[in-house]
Amino acid sequence: MEETAAIFYRLFRGSTRAHGTFEIDQLSTDIKQKGKAKTVRSGGAEHKQWVGHLNGEYGLGVIPITKQNQVCWGCIDIDTYPLDIPHVVNLVEYQNFPLVVCRSKSGGAHVFLFTNELVPAGDMQDKLRELSAALGHGGVEIYPKQREILIDRSDVGSWLNMPYFGGDGSTRYGFDHKGQSLTMEKFLEFAESRKINRKQLVAIKVPEVKDIDGGPPCLKVLLKQGFPEGTRNNGLFNVGVYLKKAHADEWEQKIEDYNRKYVTPPLPAQEVLGLIKTLQKKEYNYRCSDEPIRSYCNRSKCLSCKHGVGGNQGNPTFSSLAKLDTDPPLWFLSISDRRIELTTEQLQNQLRFQRVCMEKLNMMPPKMNERQWQNLIQHLMDNGMEIIEVGTDASVEGQFMELLESFCTDLAQASVKEEILLGKPWTDSGVSYFRLKDLRDYLTKHRFTEMDTNKIAARLRDIGAEHYFWNIRKRGMNIWGIPAFEYEEEPLEIPNMQQEEF
Repeated sequence: MEETAAIFYRLFRGSTRAHGTFEIDQLSTDIKQKGKAKTVRSGGAEHKQWVGHLNGEYGLGVIPITKQNQVCWGCIDIDTYPLDIPHVVNLVEYQNFPLVVCRSKSGGAHVFLFTNELVPAGDMQDKLRELSAALGHGGVEIYPKQREILIDRSDVGSWLNMPYFGGDGSTRYGFDHKGQSLTMEKFLEFAESRKINRKQLVAIKVPEVKDIDGGPPCLKVLLKQGFPEGTRNNGLFNVGVYLKKAHADEWEQKIEDYNRKYVTPPLPAQEVLGLIKTLQKKEYNYRCSDEPIRSYCNRSKCLSCKHGVGGNQGNPTFSSLAKLDTDPPLWFLSISDRRIELTTEQLQNQLRFQRVCMEKLNMMPPKMNERQWQNLIQHLMDNGMEIIEVGTDASVEGQFMELLESFCTDLAQASVKEEILLGKPWTDSGVSYFRLKDLRDYLTKHRFTEMDTNKIAARLRDIGAEHYFWNIRKRGMNIWGIPAFEYEEEPLEIPNMQQEEF
């Protein structure tokens, strides 16, 4: 198991700053298993976590994106139930995509793409969106979820549950090119055989027709593959919308031509005539929320197409939400492939949220009614929201105590109590004495403004501080005394740098 874990670790390299873990709720009877998901900031997924995962002892999640915003793997998360996974495998093989299909923990599919070198997260994201649309699962979640992460704000990115929890007895197993389940060993061999480089990643082409020049990617793919049963009429309607945009003078004749050439079997002449009469009445938009084009949607690409949906169609997309578990907490929201940091108030209040989007993203999402907004945020919180755990030093209280200790043990200490007038703390007989004003100035200098004077005083009393009134050089002043912090008095050993080569 040790050797196998090492190979999994290398295959699913990712963030070295954090990883995820998922504890399944044993009482849940839902198809999509519920449980407690949390992000652990003590470091990335390491060999020991992989051993625990493969042994069924530690449900491991890996964050694909590094702090340099690069990845060596990505995933299409098909969260559809019930899902015909062998059919997904067949589509992958038919279109000659270098993908590896696995069953997810809830019975959906994780479709992986592996590279033998680090590639920009944006390149991986764009290509997987294109491939997911070609597989008939456009609009599903893509990993990496972020094109970039906010390193300086303690953002770490989103993680994905890993396959083979519990080893060869797992329900999260991979499939070969024939749709047969794979052991861990065979999965690793198969994944290795499908690794590609960045040049090959960019070069992957989705089979599509050429007669939809400048039109939506969904129609290019569907006319190549054929409209699914029961969707021919609506499919040809969307073709008609495109033809009116691209061929305003001859679209009626062309829609009849496209019906004969691409629709199998072609719609009856009377049905086509009815579509033409409908389209003549006014200018229609694409029916993006209806089948068959909904499942083949690649919105980000469509927005850039000359005859696509255009920039004025639809709202920005909201995807992952993460909570940095500080006091107070911070929130990271992905909106239209960009990552923003929000306070709780900004997440609650649409006007404040819009202001952040304007300042950080140069966009202003349209305002929803209050119920819609609340439902959206609740949906994001209920569906895969990640809790990024932090140590006590990241809380307001933790930051205060860290700065207080630094203030009291700094090199610039008073050697006699009179130097308190210079703003220095003075330590004597196990007690550190200082003016509250000097502590507050020190906190402000270090950009700590989360506690006002009253809260600082209250916190000092909580840790055993006492208040005094002293006369120093005939000046009366208020002094605080707290139990002195322990610090290292012995000199540090300075290594001989000449002894070591770099």
